[in-house]
Amino acid sequence: MKSLPFLNPAAGSPAVRNPGRPAVIVPTQAIDADELAAECAAAAATGIVDAVEWRIDPLLVVASGSAQGGVHRSAHSLAEAALRLLPSALTAELPILLTVRTCFEGGQVEITEDDYAEVVRELIAGVAGNVDSGVPVAIDVEIDRAESGSLIASAQEAGVPVVASHHNFESTDSAERLLKTFAAMSEAGAHVAKVAMMPQAPADVLRLLEATAAADASLAVPVLGISMGSLGRTSRIMGADFGSCATFAQIGQASAPGQIEASVLAEILDRVGPRCG
Repeated sequence: MKSLPFLNPAAGSPAVRNPGRPAVIVPTQAIDADELAAECAAAAATGIVDAVEWRIDPLLVVASGSAQGGVHRSAHSLAEAALRLLPSALTAELPILLTVRTCFEGGQVEITEDDYAEVVRELIAGVAGNVDSGVPVAIDVEIDRAESGSLIASAQEAGVPVVASHHNFESTDSAERLLKTFAAMSEAGAHVAKVAMMPQAPADVLRLLEATAAADASLAVPVLGISMGSLGRTSRIMGADFGSCATFAQIGQASAPGQIEASVLAEILDRVGPRCG
């Protein structure tokens, strides 16, 4: 297992203190500054969280003025709505993973290829302008989007870490496709390669874990393999043994099926995981 590359040493979180422990990432779907600051502060106060994923697609739906999730405002103005709130998330000192999870990958905002690319480009530019905060901010890029390669290249040029992601909410990809997806993310220049699959049988979980382990062994970048739902809980608990650099947990509202309460997951990781020294 390689470490999550955008941890914040100043936060002194568990994965910073013990590089053998996978990072615990918790989601927030806050849509205003007070809610965002409070949820990030609550995550930091637990002492068990290493990073926060801020899912901004609910905010984009609100900012667009569309109850159906479609975008009725310019991509620039939507990205600006998120960037105005970003400082509220940084006060807790936990790294932030900015994610626009579209309907294409199980999210809430319906967005065209062009608008998705423009929103992410604006976010990259805005994040690059916030480096003085000292708190790492990474960007999620959906690898199946038409302009994912150019978006990852733009982030590289701006010095913004990228988590490339691929989701399948219906089933689990073949082992061959999983390995090709991991490799494509690495070749595109992503800093973390992430896949999340929906298992229909225990064998699907095994296939995901085997592919994650193979990708971790063959690629230079950290990988993250998740099997969703209750059937996939092994991947969230023991994923690091198969190369996953992080695991997603919940404090309050979950952002994906099968997420475990952060306090419960942290206790398990502390009991079964490797310790420094």
